[in-house]
Amino acid sequence: MSKTLRFSIQMAVATLISRVLGLVRDMLFAREFGSSPEYDAYLVAVLLPFFLRKIFAEGALSSAFIPAYNKRAMKGIANGHKFANSILTVFIPVLLVLIIFSVYFMPQILDLVAPGLETGVQGLSVFLGRMIFPFILFISMWAIYAGMLNSNDIFFTPALSPAVHNVLVIIGIMVSPLFDPPILGPAIFFMIGGVAQWVIVVLGSRKIGFRFKPGYDKEDIKDFMPVFLSSFAALSVTQINSIVDTNVVSGLGAGSVSLLQYANRLFQLPLGVFAVSVSTVALTQLSRNTKEEFKKNLAEGIERMILFVLPATIGLYLLRIDIIRLLFEGGEFGAYDTNMTSEILRGYVIGLPFYSLYSLFTRAEYAMKKPRIVFIASSISVAMNIFLDITLSQSMGPLGIAVATAVAGISGFIVLLIHLSACGRLQLLKANILEVLKSVTASAVMGVVLYLLNSRLDYSGVLALIKILVAIVVYAAVLLILRQRDFMLIIKRLLKKWN
Repeated sequence: MSKTLRFSIQMAVATLISRVLGLVRDMLFAREFGSSPEYDAYLVAVLLPFFLRKIFAEGALSSAFIPAYNKRAMKGIANGHKFANSILTVFIPVLLVLIIFSVYFMPQILDLVAPGLETGVQGLSVFLGRMIFPFILFISMWAIYAGMLNSNDIFFTPALSPAVHNVLVIIGIMVSPLFDPPILGPAIFFMIGGVAQWVIVVLGSRKIGFRFKPGYDKEDIKDFMPVFLSSFAALSVTQINSIVDTNVVSGLGAGSVSLLQYANRLFQLPLGVFAVSVSTVALTQLSRNTKEEFKKNLAEGIERMILFVLPATIGLYLLRIDIIRLLFEGGEFGAYDTNMTSEILRGYVIGLPFYSLYSLFTRAEYAMKKPRIVFIASSISVAMNIFLDITLSQSMGPLGIAVATAVAGISGFIVLLIHLSACGRLQLLKANILEVLKSVTASAVMGVVLYLLNSRLDYSGVLALIKILVAIVVYAAVLLILRQRDFMLIIKRLLKKWN
């Protein structure tokens, strides 16, 4: 088994554990808070930290940090550590200033983000937002430590660390009746979880001998900042989509923010488990590659993305009602919420394969130090999303916002596809195309089986689980018959471990 595939699987397994816990968290949220205004307030409050986490921490910092760290660490790990110390020394005070500014102006910021919220809900959002916002400091430091670990081929620990955050939020939901209002419980434990997630990677960094020592190297910062700022601009534009979505949906009635978020959580599950895992490992490998190695690894990354994401897309589309009823329905989450969430998810799922490949292609561009191209693709994507959000939400409600998100992802994917092809870095050989076709065939067979099961079986929790199991077995069986390359490597490694 190739090193890239092995690391991708390690990261996917760790991420899957975290995402499953995230589903448990959302199940508890659904049963305890449903699509209530109180939960709307919480979602708006966590939106800003998540927004900055994606663009500042997991996005721009990781994308700019990993290639620069690898460049120095190849000359000696001490050089890599010195670079990490420089970045931490500069960014910690910057983040502290950002936190102070944002906490002070939280009412004005949230009024821009979600102007459609009722007055009482808006006030609660401001209170929760001020409590939660310091999370951005810890998640940004986590991103730097995780980048170091990934660059040293340690993927499991940083990928698993968000699971601790989810566990602590789950505890917060369980003890929420002790608080007034109850939503304070998960908000407080959200912050505690962010600190715990950072502590785990700090402890993990001891394996590579890193200890933070404040220090500043002018050349390190001079080399890092242009790439970081370009990445930050590109990712800021992309993440504006989530701000625009919340802004528009907040005016569609109480509970609309919650329903959109439940659907988005399910959409993000395969995106986080498979797309982010393959893309993160690809970034660390591509940033070290020659041009020929780059083309080979990118083509194999596309193979793996299709292998993992396409069946998840078809399965999520066909089983969306069963999955939502199984996970969320009950307590404060009723049949109406299930139907609405299902409709919204239908719109999101259309864009899942394209967002997954877009994630891989952006990492390829960053490895080539071409953040400007990502910025162009992101700008086109956002322009498309804003236009469709405004137009489709009027006729389709929250579903229109999900469809707009899907189309925006497709447009960004097309731009990067054209650029990577034009510069000669994207080249699928006949062998790559054959492996992709095997995954497509297996996904199609699985889809037909699920369609037939849906037409003959009514819903029950047990039958929903049986359908999911049948889908996995059918997909694996067809891959085995066709001898899909990566799947066969996974099987051989499993058999070797068992023997």
